[in-house]
Amino acid sequence: MDLLRRGMQRLAPKLWGLLDRLLFAGKKYVGVAVSTKGPEDSDEEDTYWEAFGDRELDGLMGVSADTASVKQERITVRHNKLVMIKKVVIFSIIMQTANQKSNACQSIFGIFLQSAHTPQKVIETLSRMGICVSVDSINTAVMSLSKEAHRGILTLGRTLLASYVYDNFDVDLKSTVHTYTLKHLTAGLLFPLQHGITLENLRCSKALWERSLLNPQVNSMDMTTKKGWKDLLTLHPDPLNEAGLNSTVSGNINSGDIEDPAECDPLQRIDVSEYVVLFHGDLGTGERLQAALHLFHLKMASADAIWRTFLQNSLARLDQNALMRDVGVLRPKETGIYGSKPGFHRMHQLVTHSGICRRLDCWRVQVKKNESSHVDLDAFAASEPLFDDLLAMADVIAKDYVADYRLRQMRSKDYMLLYEELSYAMNIGDIGRVETCVVAWILIFKATGKHKYATHMSGFLCNVHFVYPDGLQRAVQYHILVNPSGKSGSFRAVDWCMELNNLYTKVIHGGKGPNRTIDCIILESPLVQVYRNLQQVFEENFLHSHLTTRHANVDMTQTLSSWISGL
Repeated sequence: MDLLRRGMQRLAPKLWGLLDRLLFAGKKYVGVAVSTKGPEDSDEEDTYWEAFGDRELDGLMGVSADTASVKQERITVRHNKLVMIKKVVIFSIIMQTANQKSNACQSIFGIFLQSAHTPQKVIETLSRMGICVSVDSINTAVMSLSKEAHRGILTLGRTLLASYVYDNFDVDLKSTVHTYTLKHLTAGLLFPLQHGITLENLRCSKALWERSLLNPQVNSMDMTTKKGWKDLLTLHPDPLNEAGLNSTVSGNINSGDIEDPAECDPLQRIDVSEYVVLFHGDLGTGERLQAALHLFHLKMASADAIWRTFLQNSLARLDQNALMRDVGVLRPKETGIYGSKPGFHRMHQLVTHSGICRRLDCWRVQVKKNESSHVDLDAFAASEPLFDDLLAMADVIAKDYVADYRLRQMRSKDYMLLYEELSYAMNIGDIGRVETCVVAWILIFKATGKHKYATHMSGFLCNVHFVYPDGLQRAVQYHILVNPSGKSGSFRAVDWCMELNNLYTKVIHGGKGPNRTIDCIILESPLVQVYRNLQQVFEENFLHSHLTTRHANVDMTQTLSSWISGL
């Protein structure tokens, strides 16, 4: 929007000035008083702009709204921005009326309406008003964008410097005719290989086949002993720190810039069978291919393993320190659901909140042990302890309540810490720590009957560390997590990205009503990210409120306090 404003103002300054005078008649503009209205009109306008609320004005200026003058200045800034939007729209309508091909703003607005599933009658009405292009033009633009996206995917795939993610999903196309409406589709994503991975790192297909147990021409006597989960116990050994605890495993992956596939030289007349192609998939894919680690499904399996250990068996709920007791406090209306099949989201919340309570209780006990005058954590916080003192206490708590050498069996809080460490390592992109956590979860999966996950995880890690060459090992390890947003702490598992793409493909996009067909879903499937980016641009440029779909953090203060007081 700002780019259009600068171009219009530069090419037609007189018309732009005329719109200024028309739209700012009797108002203040950029701090220059042109107002001729009385005090009554001023109060009425202030009341109108204050109706938007201070929250919607946040971010427009880097000052606080403590004083009336600052608040009035923020209202004026928002007013000027909204009027600028109207000027750009009016200018675009005039340009499109004079020349039908001058419809850049209308074309973008039409694609935005398509991404928001605006009814056809609304689009036609706005088209007659000159605000957007016609429905036929929108459909032509969608087809052109889809073809361009397909060409980009083909170009990236021909470089061989890409990893593939596949997943199956079902779509129920509702129809008034009694026919079989359930359709089965396969979706895929391509991620460019970053972090200095080259074709030479992937040119090891022959070497892998010579080491493979499936190769009938290889003598089994010449093969090295097959590695198992016991060999994984020595992965990423770290020296003990001064407190006698294992330090965190290094190996954070930094998010790099995504290269343009068009700048990569496509393969010409080379034997692609010499190169290894990276695939990600679920357990079904792993049974037929040596698929890479799917960490999001691993995380869900970890939550299910905790449920099987502490909640599935009715005898496991009788202990006074049982996890079901935490459910009775944190989720008193859902005890029946947690006893049957709670699902991943509920288990994730339970592990998070229960873990917080148990760790706070450990801190309370340790604080009172160090200083009897601190009857609770509030009194301890009021004493303003030094950060070094907190670190020393954390080391003591970790040794006495977690890594106690007298511990003979894992307790519930240790499972929760292991789950939260896995989640934290995945979010920050620490591959070394993720692999260390996976080794522990392999044993838990074996104990809880999730043998497929245990076999797949142990086989994958053994291949990565004992079979794959160094270049392929680096390529696999550095691409089981990706960071689409490029923000710190925002790494995501590739199978999570695949599930999110499936959600947008089969639920949000792909047409509505009679237009929801297999052909429409396939046509718009490469444009999922284009639609998301376009909606974000419109939300920011048109000053929309509620710019995020993320739920706010739940205030659990009262619930956690009642839980801790009952200990």
